Amino acid sequence: MGQFQGLWRDTKIVWIVFVSIIFAFSIFVSWYYLLLLPCLPVSFVYFAFIRYDDEGNEKGDFT
Repeated sequence: MGQFQGLWRDTKIVWIVFVSIIFAFSIFVSWYYLLLLPCLPVSFVYFAFIRYDDEGNEKGDFT
């Protein structure tokens, strides 16, 4: 759970902008853009596990 909290803490504005853009496109262009909404949680979970440790701290580079 720490991974999700860490990612949300660092990138919440970006995710809010993504959701806002999807809703704006679905209202003004076509409702098909709503099909992008299920992609956002998948991306969120992927980046949370890749970039953050169990305590919610960002992992360092492995170089």
